[in-house]
Amino acid sequence: MITSAEQITPQWLTNRFQQKGHLSHHTVTDVQIGETFESTAAFFTRLKATYSTKSEDSPHTDLVFKDYRQGWFGGGIAESVFFNEIVAQTPDPPVFRCYDFDYDRDARQCYLILEDASITHAETPSKAEGFTAALYKQIIDELLKFHAQWWEHPRISQADFLRGKGGPLRMVDAATSEITASYCQHWRETLLPQFAEKAQDEFSQEMFDFVLHAINGWKRLYSQRIKDGKALTLLHGDLHQWNIFYPKNRATDRLYFFDWETYKRGIGPYDLCYLIGGGSSQQRREIEKDLLRYYHDGLVNGGVLGYSWEDCVYDYRLSVIATLFPPIGWQDMYRFKPRQIQFEDWNCQELLE
Repeated sequence: MITSAEQITPQWLTNRFQQKGHLSHHTVTDVQIGETFESTAAFFTRLKATYSTKSEDSPHTDLVFKDYRQGWFGGGIAESVFFNEIVAQTPDPPVFRCYDFDYDRDARQCYLILEDASITHAETPSKAEGFTAALYKQIIDELLKFHAQWWEHPRISQADFLRGKGGPLRMVDAATSEITASYCQHWRETLLPQFAEKAQDEFSQEMFDFVLHAINGWKRLYSQRIKDGKALTLLHGDLHQWNIFYPKNRATDRLYFFDWETYKRGIGPYDLCYLIGGGSSQQRREIEKDLLRYYHDGLVNGGVLGYSWEDCVYDYRLSVIATLFPPIGWQDMYRFKPRQIQFEDWNCQELLE
């Protein structure tokens, strides 16, 4: 297995793409290694491939080699399962193409070769458009392709979805009630005290008690909510504005979601709540309930049965509680404040009584 983009040769890429069924009679004749950038989970290197014959069936010319950090090896394996299995069973999924994946479990190394969506997409919407209600509805339309398809699907009750995943985004992971309890214990005994010490000038004892109460209440509320496995679906799990690629040409392309390392089973409204709750509280208040109604209507139109509007609102309020917790894990007061305001707007304290 290769361990860096510099090891990629035309012959190697030809062999890999042929093994995966992406090339038939033609070959890769040249590979140019481009710039490298990084994220929390991985290093990314841009590639430009040249093929012996031009064909509509050829892989993209512009590619990205995604090389996972050792500490994110499990996330890389999870993302490979996502592309190879989940995407294959999701009609018209809003994701870019994944052409290759390999791993070395002993060395805890893994990589993916992906379409370079930056050629046709941008990391932010156009300045003329911005984050309007109309754009959020486009995002919801794409999100519903996953949520409706995987709603109560037997696949998300299998062992790999029930063992739990690490990281600051795991509190909404609908694994088991026992795992939820362990998450809450970690937040209560480790992450919350660390956050309180780091942000002591802004984080009062009253706020500490408030979050502690939310953690303890979450153990009860979420364990009760997920125990029968009903009305659960596949979540992106980290669907913020910068995990979306926005088309440069809306006439020919559509939105893409990326960074699927933290997908999990959970309550559907969480993805929506997580997306819109971290920005301007004023804008959120103006559009939030309309967007939630749009989301629920989309579920119903997508074939989801037995999930009432009242159920959806309840799950959204649970999601508001859940979005308090990631900033505690990140030790980030700036991102905690809008979540606290959202909690108050939805009177989530009532659920914790």
